[in-house]
This record gives sequence, structure tokens and C-alpha cells, in this order.
Amino acid sequence: MPLPMVTILQELESLAAGWALFIHHKKVPQFLLPELSERNFTYLIKEIAEGDVKLLIYR
Repeated sequence: MPLPMVTILQELESLAAGWALFIHHKKVPQFLLPELSERNFTYLIKEIAEGDVKLLIYR
């Protein structure tokens, strides 16, 4: 797995209930999305501009 995806999944393992993880990314991480769904996370994606994507991941 690419390092950003691994890092995000590791951070989510220790995410406390009621908290969210906010991520600045350069593109929509297509391979991460099914992993999030499989782990029962909800996510919001906002594409600001080319090369500027924001993600909010929570349960």
C-alpha cells in the first residue's frame, strides 16, 4: 500500500470515539475509500482545486 494510505489507516486505528481525522491530500484516494467503508468509517470529500483535496473521516 502507498505510504499515505498506510499512515491514514494507522491513525484511524487509534481515533477516539466522537473524533474525526482531517486530511489534506493531492487527489481523491480511490484505493482508500473501500478500506474506509469496510472498517465502518464515514468520509466526506471536498475537491478544492486540482491537487487540493480535503477529507474528513469519522465513525
